[in-house]
Amino acid sequence: MNSFIENSQYLTDSLISEIMGRLESESESGIAAKDIVPSMSLRDDLGMDSMQAVSLTLDLEDSLSIAIDDEDLIKLETVSDLLEIIESKLSQKNG
Repeated sequence: MNSFIENSQYLTDSLISEIMGRLESESESGIAAKDIVPSMSLRDDLGMDSMQAVSLTLDLEDSLSIAIDDEDLIKLETVSDLLEIIESKLSQKNG
């Protein structure tokens, strides 16, 4: 994983595993959760379209009790982007 995740205060191993599992289930590419890396493109590598990305973020909003803004969704291109947005929202919520 990249240093951002290693230094995360809010993204625990179990939470990252949950997110990767959700990415695997939304993905059209058949990539296993354990093989998903932060640099992967949601669209190009995981085969997710914009509706799947929205569905994923809505699920994460519900399960994590966070709100992901439209501005954040626009910037959502890679797995790392998703993790950074979640980290930011969790830090705002708990900060």
